[in-house]
Parts: sequence; C-alpha cells; structure tokens
Amino acid sequence: MIWSEMLAWVTVLCYSFLYIAVLFLWIPYKKRIPVWSIAFIIACFFALMSNQIESYAVFTIIIIGYALHYREKKYAHPAGRMIAGIIVLFWAYGLGAHVIPYFHNLKVLSNVYISQDGTPFTLYLNFDKTIVGLFILGLTQRLLSNKEEWIAMFKQTIPKTVLFIFILVFLALIAGEVHFDPKLPECLPIWLITNLLFVCVAEEGFFRGFIQKNLAELFRNFAWGNLIALIIASLLFGFAHYAGGIAYSIWGTIAGLGYGWIYQKTNRIESSILAHFSLNIVHFLLFTYPAIA
Repeated sequence: MIWSEMLAWVTVLCYSFLYIAVLFLWIPYKKRIPVWSIAFIIACFFALMSNQIESYAVFTIIIIGYALHYREKKYAHPAGRMIAGIIVLFWAYGLGAHVIPYFHNLKVLSNVYISQDGTPFTLYLNFDKTIVGLFILGLTQRLLSNKEEWIAMFKQTIPKTVLFIFILVFLALIAGEVHFDPKLPECLPIWLITNLLFVCVAEEGFFRGFIQKNLAELFRNFAWGNLIALIIASLLFGFAHYAGGIAYSIWGTIAGLGYGWIYQKTNRIESSILAHFSLNIVHFLLFTYPAIA
C-alpha cells in the first residue's frame, strides 16, 4: 500500500513538472540553460521512476532535441540541416501518433460520456506528444517575452479567432456534425490544462511552428509560397486526425486552415495556439463532444 501510494505521488510529480516545463517556455531567461529544460529534466526523472517512460525513451528525446538544435544552426551544412529536418519530421510525427515505443502515457479518463448523444471520451496525459511541442517551441521559436507583446498578440488574434470559430461552428451545425449541447462537466479542470499545454502546444508547435514555417521558407521565392505552405500543413494536420474517420480528417483540415491563416497573419505561434484552444473550448462546453455517436 505504501509503495503504491508513493508510485502514485511520483506519477503526479512527473506530469506536474511536465505542465510546468511547458509554462516555463514563456519565462524570459538570460542564462545559457533555459528554465523550461530544467523542469523537463525533473519530469523525465520522475517519469523514469514511475515507469511513464523507459530508459530507451531517453535516446528518443535526445535524438529529436539534437536534430532540432542542429536544424536551427544557420551556418550548418545545408544537407545536414535538411537531414535533421527530415529526422524531426518523422520522429515528431511518430511521437505524436504514439507509435514510438518506451512511453506509457497515463490514462486519466476512460470512456466517459461528456455529451449524452456523443461518443465515449478517453483522455491520456501524453508525455511523448508533449515533447514535440516543448522542444519545437523551446528550441526554434521566438516566443512572447513581455506584456506589450502579449497585448499586441491578443489584439491581432481575438477578432480573427472569433470570425474563424463562428464560420466553422456554423458549417458544422449546417452539416449536422454537432448539436448545441451546453454543459459544465466535472472533468473540465484536467481537460482545460491538458488540452492547452499538452495538445494545442504540441500540435501547433509541430504543424505551424515547424511544418508551415519551414515550408514557407522553402517556397519563399514562389508567388504563392505562403499559400502552398498553409495548404500542405493543413492537409497534414487533417491527415493526423484520420483515426476519427474521413469526416474528422476533413474538419481537421478546415480547422488547420484557420489556425494556419491566423499564424501566417500574426507570425506568432501563440496566436495559433490561442485559436486552437478557443475552438476546442467552444466545442467542449457548448456542443456535442467529442462527436455525435
């Protein structure tokens, strides 16, 4: 009994420090070692102790971290940077799709009915997927660092997000994909923090902060380069949701176009994270969740 209680507390500490690591991305630092990386190392220590990850997972973490670091070196050999980018692309997708072994993500909700007419909902705390967003944002993005930048970002993002959500919800209602279903589920707190810090940060970091950003750079000399980057990133985002079916992939692609458009207009990863999280909240609180059965 004592051992099981200790293991439970170590697991709580593991994910608590992982949440903290993501939040610490936005703490400005002057020293060589960023504070988010310290919190992440502590999270990994507790993850190993609680068997949330195996020792081989450490090599996976090192590979994607070094590949991202090398990819961002401006004076690195172009071929080397391209190879590093390909490694990041496949490694990050593998982590996000949970096909890379040695990670044992914690299940906190199992087949819960958020909506009476909805499909059952299961929630995991995904250590593997969170690594993707944490490393991409921590190693490749210039994040907001002061109050003035945050205010400017909100002013740019909120009107675009409201317009985008209104259009998408209208289309989903017309298509019969969701019903109006206002609710306040008991699982709201854990859903909110996990969706923002583990889901939205990871997905926006990868699809917008890595794929769309690098495609825009690749096609920068083309007349429609930014549009091409937006469409490809959105299609890949939709494909990543194929497990929910073809319709879910299509809606994912449409949502990805909205997130990517906002990211493109503001040039801030925080903007697409905010748009993504806002749509998810509206969906969770006001409409059938996660989908009509």
